[in-house]
Amino acid sequence: MFRVPYRPARYLSLFALASGAVIAPVGAAGADAPTASLDCTITVTWSINPPLTSQTPHVTLTTNGPNGVADCTGTVNGQAVTDTGTAEDLTQLHVTQCVNTVGTGVFVLNLPTADGTQTVSGTYDVLTVNRASVFTGDLTGTDNAISQNGDCFNTPISSAVVQLIGHIT
Repeated sequence: MFRVPYRPARYLSLFALASGAVIAPVGAAGADAPTASLDCTITVTWSINPPLTSQTPHVTLTTNGPNGVADCTGTVNGQAVTDTGTAEDLTQLHVTQCVNTVGTGVFVLNLPTADGTQTVSGTYDVLTVNRASVFTGDLTGTDNAISQNGDCFNTPISSAVVQLIGHIT
């Protein structure tokens, strides 16, 4: 029997090394963490698994990598963003009757600045009531989601284009 030693957090790196798990910080927490003040429109295509139906209680939404577009104005580490960047997102949702959700998400943006590409990542909570979503956390704002296939009630939705509009700190 394997026994977890006292203060298991000390052994997290060893576990990751032995198991091949990737452990990376999601939010900005250290002295080297980027500081950001951005107003963004982020457009991503989410793959939805399992496909969303009126009976689906939980779904995962993912961009499957940095396939989205981040159109942001503002600064990262004091440097102005100079062009559009890339975006990726992973969201976990609990769903009620296709139109109401509660969940959490993680985003990563790669944004060009005069000092080179800056990476900004963070987390958010999302609450959707009657298809109107509000995000809070490192990303605050709203979204516009358009199904790529289906209506949820008659035909499952497995893909959606989403525009996240908000402020990132």
